[in-house]
Amino acid sequence: MATFFSVCIVFLISGNLFLQTNAAAMDDICRQTKNPSLCIAAMNTDPRSRTAALPQLAQITIDTAEYTAGQTKIKIHRFAMSEKNPGNRNLYIQCEDFYVDALAALDIAPEDLQQRRYVDLKTKMGLARSGVDRCEAAFMQASPFRKENDFVGILADAVAIMATTLSH
Repeated sequence: MATFFSVCIVFLISGNLFLQTNAAAMDDICRQTKNPSLCIAAMNTDPRSRTAALPQLAQITIDTAEYTAGQTKIKIHRFAMSEKNPGNRNLYIQCEDFYVDALAALDIAPEDLQQRRYVDLKTKMGLARSGVDRCEAAFMQASPFRKENDFVGILADAVAIMATTLSH
């Protein structure tokens, strides 16, 4: 009976250390981004992030970025369709095209992760980041999609850092 309890205590302690290590890993990844607080907030939108091992955390983060990018593309499309000013409409259409590029990279990324092609994964995250940055840059001042651009961009940055970490 004492042996059973000893084994249970060891598993509980080991499990707790594992969870703490993964939360610390997420914090370490986010500290390497340009905006650690946004990174942590973005990754915490999915509660699994705090307890996921690094490959699973990368997949969760890709999924979150892809979902957000998809929702943002829809929002941009709505802006484009309702805009009366041709100049603004063209900006929205251009921004939507940049999101198509970002979504294409995010769509392929899980395969790179699964196949452990970390260099390719990092490249895809660079393309996703570039797409949202180009959307933001299309506007003279802050775009109406700045919050979403920053959110998707920071998640892409985090996955790129994870890819580098996983490749070692």
